[in-house]
Order: sequence, then structure tokens, then C-alpha cells
Amino acid sequence: MANSPSFELRSAQSIIRRMNRGRPRTFDPDLVLENAMQLFWSKGYEGTSLQDLLEATRLSKSSLYESFGNKQSLFEAAFSRYVESRATHLLERLELAASPLAFIRECLLAVLDDAERATPRGCMLVNVANEFSTRDPAVQRLITLATRRFCGVFEQAFQQAQAAGEVSDAQPPAVCARYLHCVMSGLRTQTKAGMEQQELRTVIELFMASVS
Repeated sequence: MANSPSFELRSAQSIIRRMNRGRPRTFDPDLVLENAMQLFWSKGYEGTSLQDLLEATRLSKSSLYESFGNKQSLFEAAFSRYVESRATHLLERLELAASPLAFIRECLLAVLDDAERATPRGCMLVNVANEFSTRDPAVQRLITLATRRFCGVFEQAFQQAQAAGEVSDAQPPAVCARYLHCVMSGLRTQTKAGMEQQELRTVIELFMASVS
């Protein structure tokens, strides 16, 4: 695919640390990555132009290329930031949830809540997967690594839920985690397709019943 990103999922923080080892910057690398992440999340990779990035990050073209290399590298760092921040947020929600089972239900209902926003963006991972599919091996690797990160959080939730007797232990937690991830991805796709909220809630209840 022409002009598609070629990268591996790396730590956004490691990129920032590497940048900070050079000469003093006149901008905040963390803020640049945040703004770039928000832009790619909203418009996608192909839908984001270089001019969009320059306006969102407030960098000159020379500063952007000097700091990140090119649009592809910035996308890599921005997506890495999304995955890390989202995984951290999920872990915090798991810790604060009334129970592991409540956390699992909250994850599913959050998909519906996002769809009700004025400008829903969905999950950036799902957006990237839908945009690139399997046409580019490098992008597919990125999707695989990000999926593994999120499923790791869901696996912890199912481990805790099984230990507490809240869900069936007929299947390994890793399998249940993948099941949850697939259902959430499907819900996000169907919300974009216009499926009614009540129908989606029925799917959620069927999922919850199937793991109980």
C-alpha cells in the first residue's frame, strides 16, 4: 500500500526520553504526541495530512522531521501513546471497580456510551484495523501487539472473576479475554453501522450470560 506506515509498536515514553537527550527543545514532546494522537484518532492515518499535523502540533516542518523522522514515525509514536494510556486507564478501572465482573460489564457498556457522544471516535485500535485491514504486514504487526496489550488487561479481569466465583472457569482466562475483545470490537463496528442501542444491549447481556 502506498505511503503506509512501516513500524513496530514502541514505547512513547522511550521516544520522548531519546528526544530529551539531544539539544534543548523549544516544545514539549509529550504534548506534541498527545496532539498528534488525538488527530490520528479522529481522522485516521490516510485522512491526516502533513499540514494537519503541523497545525495540531504547532511544529515547523523541519522540527517535525528532525524530531520524529516523518509522518509514519509520528503515527507510530502516537499510536504507542494511545495503547499505553488506554491500557493504564483500563487497569485503573479494574482496580477501582466494584468487582471484576462489574469491570467487564463496564467495558462493554462504555462502547455504547462512546457512541452517544456528539463526535464519537470509537477505539483507535479498531479504527486502525478497519482502515488498514491485513493489507500491510507492518500495520498488522502493530495491531497484533496492541491487541495483546489490551487482552492482557482483560485476562487479569477474568482471572480475578474466576477466582471470586463470578464467572465460569470452563475456559482459560486468556480465551475469555479474547472473546471479550472480539465482542467489544464487533459492538464498535455495529454502532457505526447504525444498530439500535437496545439491540446492542441484548448482545451485551448474551455475552455476560455466556461467561457466567
